[in-house]
Amino acid sequence: MFKLNVEELMTEVYGIQPLKVEPMSFGHTNQVYSVTFPDRQIILRTNRKPDVLKHTANNIAILSSLDLPVPSVIRTDVSRQKVPYAYMMLEHVPGRDLRYELEGMTDEQLDDLAGQIIVFQRKVSELPLGTGFGWVPIGEQGPFTSWAEIIDRDIRDHIGNITGEVAPDIIVQLQHIKRRYEPDFDRIEPVCFLDDLTIKNVIVSDGTLQGIVDFDWVCYGDPLYMIALTQTAVVSDIGDRGMAYVEALCRQWGADREQRALIDFYSVVHALAFIGHHQRDQNEACKQRMVSFIVDKIKHDANRTA
Repeated sequence: MFKLNVEELMTEVYGIQPLKVEPMSFGHTNQVYSVTFPDRQIILRTNRKPDVLKHTANNIAILSSLDLPVPSVIRTDVSRQKVPYAYMMLEHVPGRDLRYELEGMTDEQLDDLAGQIIVFQRKVSELPLGTGFGWVPIGEQGPFTSWAEIIDRDIRDHIGNITGEVAPDIIVQLQHIKRRYEPDFDRIEPVCFLDDLTIKNVIVSDGTLQGIVDFDWVCYGDPLYMIALTQTAVVSDIGDRGMAYVEALCRQWGADREQRALIDFYSVVHALAFIGHHQRDQNEACKQRMVSFIVDKIKHDANRTA
């Protein structure tokens, strides 16, 4: 039998009962809590699968050595001896996920933030190339032998989400675009990048970056996949009002016309999975935004290459 709940765990570690323990939203992998003491605030990340948090502290240490604004690790325990989950305690980063701040930011603030995020990605890309592709702790071997395998998997696993939602020729055209890019995918090296610095995990206050969080793993492959995921998240959760940030990311990256088109293709691939999430959540409005986005981008590509 496990001895402690979350509040009791924090009391044992700090020798004082917390004033408040609040579950935090916007987490898909870990259960995260904000823990308030009289003189400090702590973030507690928990997961019933110890391997998820096993390498997080080392990832954070490596990113900190690159001068990225990551939170300090206070304590990690993946033994599950006292509580039924692995846990990590981190310093609190003041502010909110970019998702909740973006619409109130000026174009200058968005451009500055995009520039910082791209600098972080450039620094991470200087780490040694991976020995495989995909999502793993820093330095571990990725589970895929090529970037093309990942794209094939993502389309294969989620293409069914738009069957019946779009005309058959849209699906045919999507497969055609993928085949056109296959020579490019074969040339992509396993470059390290932070895959989930999108409109979450980027902590902002009053238009200014405060820190970046959530580093259980990184991805090895094409860093443009991160910009594309950001674009898909913006379309899904914010809409056109958030596109200025996406364009700022592309501009700060120095994306040329072909790279911008590839970002759109990657975004369509991400959108296939997003539609599945929205279907499960019965979020019809967001689902339809994603469907319209897919159709618009595929038709635009057809016109661009005609």
